[in-house]
Amino acid sequence: MATLLWLQGGACSGNTMSFRNAEEPSVCDLVTDFGIEVIWHPSLGLELGDHVKILLYDLINGRRPLDIFVFEGTVILGPHGTGRFNMFADRPMKDWVRELSQVANAVVAIGDCACWGVSRRPPRIRLIMWGCNM
Repeated sequence: MATLLWLQGGACSGNTMSFRNAEEPSVCDLVTDFGIEVIWHPSLGLELGDHVKILLYDLINGRRPLDIFVFEGTVILGPHGTGRFNMFADRPMKDWVRELSQVANAVVAIGDCACWGVSRRPPRIRLIMWGCNM
């Protein structure tokens, strides 16, 4: 069974809504028919707080395999490259993305923001695109 982790950055969550509302295949079909174990998703995951942090470190440290890492939205680097405008589980999300991308067999950037950035953004927030070249 392939494992999948889905995280969100600077995004409107539109892709999450489309994923949850999909019918062909549905989320249930992905799990049962296609053999995908959704390790965690912000809208579907049961773990909270420290339990999510433990799960992420287990993936990074190889205690648990990660086949597919999906990242929805942009990786926010501000202010001044620290990424602290988008904190998750006590760390900048950009740090989680970097480390999880290194251990995943496949990395999927999903959504317009992930693929193209945004045309208008606050001047102090810089965005980067993950995908072809890291």
